[in-house]
Parts: sequence; structure tokens; C-alpha cells
Amino acid sequence: VIYKIMKIKYCHKMLKDLKKTKTLKMMNIPERDVPIGIIEIIKNHDAFSKSNIFGKKDLGFPQEYEKLIISEENETKIFEYFNKGIHYMMNGKEADRPIFQVFAHFMMKTRNKNV
Repeated sequence: VIYKIMKIKYCHKMLKDLKKTKTLKMMNIPERDVPIGIIEIIKNHDAFSKSNIFGKKDLGFPQEYEKLIISEENETKIFEYFNKGIHYMMNGKEADRPIFQVFAHFMMKTRNKNV
């Protein structure tokens, strides 16, 4: 079995202008620093099988924005989550929990690093 190294980049910001999402600084997170449960969700959950957008825009001001980039070999997938907290609290279903868990994990990781 050949082990594929996953490259992970993430950012979390509260934005007044969503046009700034393209210029946000991304934090590199080594795969070895991510719990196996989070890695398993990313590798096995259908929502992470291709680039995807979660949540909903315009649920508050400023807006919560998160971006997660996962690269393995020749494939890069980009995931965006708009207003995660409000959206999940108001509309979250049990099926959405793994997605919320992944983003919540990375949000806490960046808070602990003061990024």
C-alpha cells in the first residue's frame, strides 16, 4: 500500500466583504497534527469527495468564512463554509455533523496557534 501524503491548508475569518475571500492567508497544517477521526471523515465522507460549498451566505454581519484546501498527489479539492455556526445551529442535520466537525476542528487548531 502506497501512503499518500495529504497537504492541508485552512483559514477562518469574520468578513465584512466576501470579495476578500480570495486574498486570505492560509495556514498549513501537517497531516500528522490532525486526529485520525478527522482524516477519516475527509477521506471517506461523500461531502469531501469533490470540491464543495457548505452553509449559506448572508446569515449575519460580519460573515463567518472558512476555506479548507486538501491536496493529495495530483488532486486538489477546495471546500468553503459560510456562516458555519449560525447555519448549523439553525439548519444542521445529523448528516451534516461530520462536515461541521472537520471545520470546527481546524477552527480550534488555528485559534490555538493565534493565526
